[in-house]
Amino acid sequence: MENLRQVWSALVLSAAAVAVCAACSSDDTTVVPLDGGAKDGGSDGSAGADAGADATAGSDGGSSDAKHDVGPGDAVADSPTEAASDAGIATRLLLSYNATSTSELVAFDVAQKQVAGRLTYPGFIGTTSTQSPDPYLMEQANDVVAKLDRAEPWIVRSSWSVKLADRTEGGAGYSDPDAVVVGAGAKAYVLRYTRNQIAILDTSQTADGGAPIGTIDLGAFVQPADADGTVEMSAGVYVPSKRLVYVLLANINRKNVSSDGFTLLCSQTTPTVVAIDVDTDKVVKLSGGNASGAIPVGGYSPSFGGGFAYDAQNDRLIVMESGCNQAGADGGTGPLFGRGIEAVSLFTGATSTLLDATTLGFPSGFVFLDPHRAIVQFDFTGFETFVWDPAIAALGPAIPNAPDSFVYDGADSLLGLVTNYGADGGVSGIDVLSVRIADGRKTILGTNPFTLSGGFVGGVDLWPHP
Repeated sequence: MENLRQVWSALVLSAAAVAVCAACSSDDTTVVPLDGGAKDGGSDGSAGADAGADATAGSDGGSSDAKHDVGPGDAVADSPTEAASDAGIATRLLLSYNATSTSELVAFDVAQKQVAGRLTYPGFIGTTSTQSPDPYLMEQANDVVAKLDRAEPWIVRSSWSVKLADRTEGGAGYSDPDAVVVGAGAKAYVLRYTRNQIAILDTSQTADGGAPIGTIDLGAFVQPADADGTVEMSAGVYVPSKRLVYVLLANINRKNVSSDGFTLLCSQTTPTVVAIDVDTDKVVKLSGGNASGAIPVGGYSPSFGGGFAYDAQNDRLIVMESGCNQAGADGGTGPLFGRGIEAVSLFTGATSTLLDATTLGFPSGFVFLDPHRAIVQFDFTGFETFVWDPAIAALGPAIPNAPDSFVYDGADSLLGLVTNYGADGGVSGIDVLSVRIADGRKTILGTNPFTLSGGFVGGVDLWPHP
């Protein structure tokens, strides 16, 4: 999942997490207030009372008579394609757009170059996850996780509420699920950014606003200097050979911001990696870990919802971090610290810096392919995307025409979105495009896929996942 939560025409901060800030310099890391409210009059996270959750487009992108609701208590459709093999399923870009009180999921058919279907749902943030055998929609402001149809990934087949009762005092009003990691069989682990419990789902069951079958409490990993009281689960990955789900905890202190009210300052905390045994649903101690069994990571503020991968060849985890600013003498911002990409050995627990990104822009995209091939993106005054060999501590060539938000197509190109701006600085349109990595050759696949406006792109995914 590339959950970018970008800023378009004004400073808009996402829910509960570090966000990309186009109005900030490359040395600034931003953090949303604990109540989830957006700065400068943004959304407070409440869902509009009249906001529906309907599938409003047919295969030609036009109106469909069927409605497929998402929220708890709403109808769940029967599944004629639930057991379908991914073979023969059309390749779709799953494009998320977040507006003030309503969000939209668009399934864009890559081969047909048109919208295949769309789903609107209440809430000002939401995105998708395609790392498992089924695609999932995460209604992040509504504490809802929905399993989507494999052949028609704008139709909800099951939904669960992951609200639970573990809200910390003064914490955000929503749990902000940011990843669905399917382990063994049909058991899924939902990471919740503003909470300390992982919600466990049985995805083999048809549910309509169903409840988790269990939880895993990570509250013991809250660090003493972390005044916000949450571990900030940022990303996860399942390694079948180990039967372990690795979870990246940011452990940032969201209360420690500069005098501007949103720039994240460095605290005496550190990111950590913990592991869940999928057979017992217990946290296990990792080799080389600290007294609690977690492995500390050297940087600060891991990228939200991504920037975390398993390198099987070297038995290590790769972590991208956005960093933090040291406090200035006047309560403002000082030098940037802890921005880069690190490797975490699962054999020894040792960490090493693969790329120091202190002089680069805000990390906004990361795809790890193998120990010598990766794609990274940074937001300077605009998005710049690079080929990178993780064995070399310097970026490779830039990719011309790269999308603002992207996924890798599994072959030789990036697929994604580019926002265009008019002379007045306002958004003039959004292009769906394919860009060849080798030379930047661009192909426009479509324009203006969303019906909503005035918000920001919540994510770009590819289904089936390559």
